[in-house]
Amino acid sequence: MHDDQAAGIAVADNMPPATPQLRCTLYRDVMSNLRAGARLAFLRPVTAEMFTPSAEAFALIAGLNLLLLFLLGLASIGFNGEFNVYEVPRALLFVPATLLFALVAVRLGGRAGSQLQIALALVAAGLVLSLLIGASGVLLQRLPPRLVGGNWWTYLFYGAVLWWTLVIAISVARLVNAGPGRNLMAMAAGWLLLVAPVLWYPQNYLWMPKYDASDAAEKSARAPIDERGFYAQQDMLRKSLAAVEGGRPGVADIYLLAAGLYAREDVFMKEVQLIADLFRKRFDTAGRSVVLLNNRKTLDTHPVASLTSISAALKRIGSQMNRDEDLLVMYVSSHGSESHRLAVDFWPLRLATIDPPALKKALDESGIKWRVIVVSACYSGGFIMPLQDEHTLIITASSAKRQSFGCGSMSDSTWLAQALFNEELRKTWSFETAFTAARKSIAERERAQGFEPSEPQLFAGAEIRRKLAEIESRLAQHH
Repeated sequence: MHDDQAAGIAVADNMPPATPQLRCTLYRDVMSNLRAGARLAFLRPVTAEMFTPSAEAFALIAGLNLLLLFLLGLASIGFNGEFNVYEVPRALLFVPATLLFALVAVRLGGRAGSQLQIALALVAAGLVLSLLIGASGVLLQRLPPRLVGGNWWTYLFYGAVLWWTLVIAISVARLVNAGPGRNLMAMAAGWLLLVAPVLWYPQNYLWMPKYDASDAAEKSARAPIDERGFYAQQDMLRKSLAAVEGGRPGVADIYLLAAGLYAREDVFMKEVQLIADLFRKRFDTAGRSVVLLNNRKTLDTHPVASLTSISAALKRIGSQMNRDEDLLVMYVSSHGSESHRLAVDFWPLRLATIDPPALKKALDESGIKWRVIVVSACYSGGFIMPLQDEHTLIITASSAKRQSFGCGSMSDSTWLAQALFNEELRKTWSFETAFTAARKSIAERERAQGFEPSEPQLFAGAEIRRKLAEIESRLAQHH
């Protein structure tokens, strides 16, 4: 070994791991990058020279992003929580995504050596933006609902996505600046790598409510599907549909199809069972009802609810009923989205969401003429126009642009199910009369609790009113 090589090794071995001067330099780099990132976060002009290309600073700011997700969760939930280890991979996703975007931007712009500057600009701006949005969310969470409305989280989320999109656009224009065509390509890469993941898989906090093993609903939602339930389901749907009886000649029978689509909260199971029991006792549906449920507690008693099982049940009912005489009452309940899709959830199964066109197709293919359709979900008013015709009555828990209320593991029924079925339809056989009273009681409950009105909706075709009057008269005579 040469003397100069030996001397070099000796010097390297004797160097301290980190000197105060190095720590001071790292601190200055982090602070200067955060200041420039704050300018970018507030959509102010920046230049590449404002960002100090330092791998250590990038790693430290990325770590601060993780710390912020933990602290925001702590501020939102309090100390009675636990570390959300399942969100760590999602929280770390932005690191390779940001580096990959910076590499693409550099190649498009032809600026060798600026990759770390672009990555630092976005990770620093992202930290500032996360702090502002997260703190706003914690604050709004603590304000009375009557002051902020029921949709504040939706507005905050999509506002943050739009803001983040503008930050990426400005970083491309200022730090890449490769001409209109290449800038558009870089922005498209930024949307795909940095914006789309936020929309498809939103980030949760790294601190969540503590798991309580004594909480039956939570325990049920997390439990794996046991072997008994797995094998019971194989023939459950066929047996349930085979039990549907034919319609009675000369009698306008009611057939019930009730589906609770969301497995993580028992409220959907409870209200569907309540409705099935009510219709069996009061609306004469014994032998003419199908109940589909997504819940681990009912795996060995009821078929799983999905678009496939709903379609099969509708076809079976359509084949058994007297189509000119009999009526279908269909109730579906779940969480709903602003795009008017119903969540169909039963972990670990992967089930398709249900939207108005899919439900309309299933109904039309069944050949069922007379229909009463009740959709209990947020934004469910979006189902009315696609499903309406002269032979159909439709009730929804909200308008197309409003949320509905009453879900949650501690609830026995959503507010629509409680008011319409458990209260009003125990007094009358008229769906329209029951809806009018239920809508009023729901509005009073919303005002009392400071919620934005859900605005339940009803549509009734001219022909269905005649059929319902006939059925109401028959039921009234036999009770």
